[in-house]
Amino acid sequence: MPHRIRRRTSRKETGVKPVRPERSSHLLFGVLVVVILSTIVATFLLANDMYHLRSLARRYGLDRLFAEPSGTEAPVALKGRRLDPVPVEIPRYFFTDFIEPAAGAFVREIRVRGPALCAELNRVGLKNPGWQPSEYDGRTSECLSETRFAAPDPAGVEASLFFIAKGTPEGEVRSIRMKLVAPAGMPGETAQAWLVGALSEIIDRTTWRDFAPAIDAARQLTDYSAIRFGISVEFSRDFVITDGYNFILAPDDRSPLVRRTRAYFSPDGWLPLRPGEPRLPEAIIRHWRMSEAKPAKTGRAAASPQ
Repeated sequence: MPHRIRRRTSRKETGVKPVRPERSSHLLFGVLVVVILSTIVATFLLANDMYHLRSLARRYGLDRLFAEPSGTEAPVALKGRRLDPVPVEIPRYFFTDFIEPAAGAFVREIRVRGPALCAELNRVGLKNPGWQPSEYDGRTSECLSETRFAAPDPAGVEASLFFIAKGTPEGEVRSIRMKLVAPAGMPGETAQAWLVGALSEIIDRTTWRDFAPAIDAARQLTDYSAIRFGISVEFSRDFVITDGYNFILAPDDRSPLVRRTRAYFSPDGWLPLRPGEPRLPEAIIRHWRMSEAKPAKTGRAAASPQ
């Protein structure tokens, strides 16, 4: 049997296309992965003013790569007309750190004048002789008032409301104190209502609305205490008098910042002025006069002292 001769056929003759090598696609994919990872790493290292890159440099002792210029380069000579040096004096404390013991604070002062305060309280029923020198201290002036409310029953206990404001002869108010004796019954309720009205007038005249809770404390006869910007307000029950309550508004100097501020602006060390010359600027005096000329609120009728 004759041998069959096998003949090799090429792919071109059979019509089969050659398979392309996959090496190029793998290379492209690898390049894309490297680019994406490089972008992520670069973003991470350069974020926040190159914080992570600087940390990495410090970790491997490469701080000098981010060192600022030392400024030791030779100066460049400028051409032109030279000006004569001008000496400038700079205070010594300009280069020192902040001195905390010399700091101050915002401090409140009782700006309502004594005569105006006495007149306002006189209108709402707390009769007083006005702003007068104190009997015990010639350097102090005061405004004093005491109103008594008799009980309907002769055997009952009367109620009372005592008020005193102290300050300087020039009219500066330094403290305001009130004492309420309010037993159960109509006289006590009447005296308490007068105290609430007086506190409302004081808060309104000083414009310190953050002390308004003291008015609610007087209505409910509960304790209240607050210190705001160097002013202390307190309403509390009296420990000695039965059904007695005390209200005190006065400067508070327990804070060192407040003490330094008041000492700095205190006029006690000022030189004496000529007769008739005001201590304060005209703008502030005009502001006080406008506040004193404010129309008074309609108060309750004054009770006749018993």
